[in-house]
Amino acid sequence: MLKKMRNLAVLALAVGMAVPTLAAAQSAPGARSAGMAGAFTAVADDASAVYWNPSGLATGSFVSGVIDYGVRTQAPDAPQNIGGQRDSGGMVAFAATALGFAYYRQNAFVAGPLEPAASTVSSREEVGRTVQALTTSVVGLSLVQSLGEHLIVGATPKWMTGSVRQARTTTLDVHDAIDAAASLDGASESQFDVDASVMLQANRFRLGVVGHNLATPSFAVNETGAHVDMDRRVRIGAAWGSGGTGISRVIVAVDSDVTTQRSPNGDRRDLALGVETWWKQQRFGVRGGVTRSTVGDARAAVSSGVSAAMTTGMYVDAHATIGEGGQRGWGVGVRVLY
Repeated sequence: MLKKMRNLAVLALAVGMAVPTLAAAQSAPGARSAGMAGAFTAVADDASAVYWNPSGLATGSFVSGVIDYGVRTQAPDAPQNIGGQRDSGGMVAFAATALGFAYYRQNAFVAGPLEPAASTVSSREEVGRTVQALTTSVVGLSLVQSLGEHLIVGATPKWMTGSVRQARTTTLDVHDAIDAAASLDGASESQFDVDASVMLQANRFRLGVVGHNLATPSFAVNETGAHVDMDRRVRIGAAWGSGGTGISRVIVAVDSDVTTQRSPNGDRRDLALGVETWWKQQRFGVRGGVTRSTVGDARAAVSSGVSAAMTTGMYVDAHATIGEGGQRGWGVGVRVLY
């Protein structure tokens, strides 16, 4: 305990200078979407569309509900002079035709790369890491409108409560440093935000575009005066299904970030490819996908997932992810479709 308290030396200010904030882009919620490696912008046809693409609510089941939880880590196994991040979060969502509601909570615990932490009396530099925790809780209400036979637009006004905590630690191991970030406490504040989307559907093809954090909410870091901005994120996706929405035996999808996202080890702009297939009269589903960054290091990852019908219209979903640079993730969820 004493060692942990010594290692987690909270120095939000050093000689009047604010510690630079770390990048902490959060992972998207959804067990089904994660199983397709995030190639879901043009697929979204259940209640998770409140996050992924509100316009997709008008293309899915008349009524749907989603509950899920997942964890994803990006950190090296061997000691290295780089940073890492662990994300966790869950979603509860409900949708009926052109209306959707969701509550989702996301955590991003970040450890920066090793760096000089302070100078000792003997002028010997002590090595440490900056750690940061970003937690957001979102309540969103999606509204959808059809514009003609093929075009759908949607928006999700949302109330976002966020908290950013930052500190210094002399812990060298990146996994221990991430745990130190998760132990930080701090105050929260609330702001308004909005997502917006478009879905174009023609026969078996779908094209979707979604913009997140369009109001760019910003949250204070401890009491340093620094802020972490929730950057705008624009994503585009295309999908093909072998049949009508919700009954396709095979779905192939591709997604691409239009904007660049920050991470502890460099910028990312992800490209994802996913496939979903259903068997036994839509009672058993298998999916998989691959994603990589198109800027900086590729940091490719492979995902897989399954779905099983427990009763008519109720599915249990699960997924797992593994990739370069110590990427690992898992998630489970329940979906109800009518």
